[in-house]
Amino acid sequence: MLFRSNKVMYDRATRSLWHQFTGTPIVGELAGSGIELGYFATARTTWGDWRAEHPDTTVITREGALYTARFYTHEDDDKSIYFAYRADPETMFPIAYRDDELAPKAEVLGVILDGVEKAYPIGLLRQERIVHDSIGDVEVVVIASATSSDAHIFENPDGLEFRLPDDALEAGFPDKVLDNNGKEWEVSRERLTDSEDASSVLEVVPSNVSFWFGWFAFHRGTELYGR
Repeated sequence: MLFRSNKVMYDRATRSLWHQFTGTPIVGELAGSGIELGYFATARTTWGDWRAEHPDTTVITREGALYTARFYTHEDDDKSIYFAYRADPETMFPIAYRDDELAPKAEVLGVILDGVEKAYPIGLLRQERIVHDSIGDVEVVVIASATSSDAHIFENPDGLEFRLPDDALEAGFPDKVLDNNGKEWEVSRERLTDSEDASSVLEVVPSNVSFWFGWFAFHRGTELYGR
């Protein structure tokens, strides 16, 4: 089932239908119950980058086997899965709510923090790599890859200013950054850690990468970075 072009989940216990974007039940026994699912931080990266960082990773299929190499064809390859859909600038189904500030299928990093919705265009993040920003009253830093859609948001309560080391300027998601005092911080997708003090960390804020039309359909009050 689809709702606003987004797949609908159901739970096996009550068979209630759930919004995937909002984590709330919409039809069935649990609708109106106030239940809301939480989010985990996710990474939208390349298989090559992920395997380089996590060489023991396995991939599950419905048959319990590993996918063959053809499943990892780069998305720019016309033989890749969903290439035709991604190449088409328009959506498969009509969009009830849209904002033309970005192309419908432009990728954005979406986040909800203390009730404030915000989206960061992936194309812009690939150029800037590090963005210092605020979401509501919360200071954050966004760190992104130059070669994929991998980008993550970290709380930054002290307003530290970060920059990339010279050897990371054209690379994928960086493994370290430098603050305004020249101190090195280790970067993971879960946190930033002071290399000299492991107890000093900046935690990740759960976010996800999606098409702009999908994010806006469910978050019409969203702020858009760069607008």
